[in-house]
Amino acid sequence: MASITANLLAPRVWHIGLFIVATSLHGSGTAASLYAGLEAWLKAQGALWIRLGAVVGNTRAERFWERQGYTEVRRRAGTQLGDVTHTVRVFVKPLGTSGLDDYLGLVARDRPESLLP
Repeated sequence: MASITANLLAPRVWHIGLFIVATSLHGSGTAASLYAGLEAWLKAQGALWIRLGAVVGNTRAERFWERQGYTEVRRRAGTQLGDVTHTVRVFVKPLGTSGLDDYLGLVARDRPESLLP
């Protein structure tokens, strides 16, 4: 299952709010294959960047997104998810010729020095 938002925070920035694969399929390559199809679709829709958050300590998710080519741009401490407060790693992946500097020029809240929530 994937939950996607188009044009979040800036035009052509798409956000993956949730990407989950059945536990029985973990380690099978299914997640990477499904993600590759999702990324191709997002690019075809005009996305220039994909952003997402991964909870620090969810090592499996953190490593998965790094293997997919994502770069951490910021850590956001104090993020409330349900009854628990977490630190979230904000990841971004450029899809075209526009890079991370271009992205950070559009989305000030994701700059490493930002104090925005």
